[in-house]
Amino acid sequence: MPQPDATAITTMPAQAAGRERDFGDYYLLFLCVLLAGYASFGKGFAYIGVPPLFIGEIALGLGLVALMLSGCWLAMMMTLPSLVLLALMAWVVIRTLPYLGIHGVDALRDSVLAVYGVFAFIIVGLILQKPSRLGRMIRIYSGFALFYGFAGAVLAYTTSTLSDILSWPFSGVPVVYVRMGEASVHLCGAAIFVLLGLRRVPLLWTLAMLVGFVMISISRGAMLAFLLPVCAAAVLGGKLHRLMPILTGGGALFAIMLALGLQVELAGGRVIGPTQLVNNFESLLGHSEAANLDGTKTWRLRWWQSIQDYTLHGPYFWAGKGFGVNLAEDDGYVVGQETGGTPVRAPHNAHLNMLARAGVPGLVLWTLTAVTWFAMLMRWMVVARRRGDVDWANLFIWIACYGLSMLINASFDVALEGPMLGIWYWCIIGLGIASTMIYAASLDTQRRSLSALRAPAASSQNLPLKQSLPWGTQR
Repeated sequence: MPQPDATAITTMPAQAAGRERDFGDYYLLFLCVLLAGYASFGKGFAYIGVPPLFIGEIALGLGLVALMLSGCWLAMMMTLPSLVLLALMAWVVIRTLPYLGIHGVDALRDSVLAVYGVFAFIIVGLILQKPSRLGRMIRIYSGFALFYGFAGAVLAYTTSTLSDILSWPFSGVPVVYVRMGEASVHLCGAAIFVLLGLRRVPLLWTLAMLVGFVMISISRGAMLAFLLPVCAAAVLGGKLHRLMPILTGGGALFAIMLALGLQVELAGGRVIGPTQLVNNFESLLGHSEAANLDGTKTWRLRWWQSIQDYTLHGPYFWAGKGFGVNLAEDDGYVVGQETGGTPVRAPHNAHLNMLARAGVPGLVLWTLTAVTWFAMLMRWMVVARRRGDVDWANLFIWIACYGLSMLINASFDVALEGPMLGIWYWCIIGLGIASTMIYAASLDTQRRSLSALRAPAASSQNLPLKQSLPWGTQR
C-alpha cells in the first residue's frame, strides 16, 4: 500500500511531474474545473449532463476510479475525522436504503448531504498518492482567488436578477445562477487567502472585494458567512493590523452612503446598501423593521423548533424521518409554490436537516466530523507556528475558515444539500485532512533524517516552508 512520501514535495520538479501524469492528475484537474464551474455558474452548471446523470455524479464516479487506482484507500483512513466521516456516511446510507423504493431518486438526492463525503476521501487519497498535488491545487486556487475577488459578487447579482433570460430546455433551470450565499463563501475564502499572505493582489482587488461584500450582504446568512470567518482568520493568523485600514476606509464609506441614503432596490423589498446591512444586524440581534426579514426568520424558527420537538423530545429521536421524505410537506411548512417556484423540501439549516432525517445519532456524527476536523487543523496549526512554518500554519487556518464559512451559510440556507456547495465543502474537508497528514509525514521524515545523521539538537530547526511546499503563489 503506497504511503505518503513527504519528500516528494521538495524533490519532484514541475517538469518531471508533468511527464509522469496519470489518471489521478488529470482527474484532479477536472475536479478543479468542476469546482470553479460551480462557484462561477452555480446551479446552472450543476445541470450539465443528461438527467438523472449530471456532471456532479460523473465526477463522483470518475473520482472513485481515481481513488482505487491511487492505492491509498486504506491510508486515507488513518485520522479520526476520516473514521468519523465514514461512520456518518454509513449511518446515512442505512437511513436511506429503506426509502429508495418509496421515494426513488429523491432519497438519493437527500442523502448527498453526507454521501458527498466520498469527495473528501478522493482528495485525501490522491494527495497521499502524490503529495506534490497539494501544491498544484493551491496554485490553481491562487488564480481562482484573484478571479473571484473581482467577479464573484457581480456573478451572483447579475445571475440572480437576470436568471430568467436563458434556461436549460429540459429542466427550466437558469444556465447561470449563483446564489448570494455561495458567492459569499467563495469571496470569504479568497479574502482569507489574501489576508493571510498566501498571495498578493492589487489595490483594485481589495476595493472590488469591499463592493462585493456590500452586494452579497442582502442576505443575512451570506453576510455572516463572510464576516465571521474573516475575523476568525485575522485573529488566528495575527493579521488584525491588516484589517484595520480596510475597516477604517470601509466604515467611512459606509457612513457616507448611509447619510446620503445611497442604495439599490431589489425585488422582494431588499436593497443593496448600508440600510440593508443595518436591517440584517437588527434582524439577527432581535427585531427588524424590514418585514421580509422578520417574516422569513419567524418561518424558519418555527420549523426548526418543530424538528427539535419530534426528534429530541419525540418519536424520531433515534432514526429521524429518513432520507427521501419531503420534510416541508411532512412537517407542514410548504413554501415556494405560491410564487410559482420550486417548493422547498428541507429546512434552511443543514444541521437540523440531518437531525430531522437521521435522528440524534446522525446529528452527533455530523457534529463530530466537523469538530474533530477543526481540532486536527488547529492542532497542526499550533505545531507549525511553534516550528516557524508560518505558511503551513496559514494554510491550515485558511482551510479551517473556508469550511467554517460553508457551515455558517448552511445554517441559514439549503446549501450543502446540493452539489454547488456540497461538493466544495467535502473537498475542503479532504484538503484539510490531506494537508495535515502530509505535514505530519514531513516532520517525521525530518526527525528520522536528523536522527540518522546524529545531528546536534541545535540543527533540528525546520527548513523554510517554500522549500518544503513550493506552491508557487504570487508572493
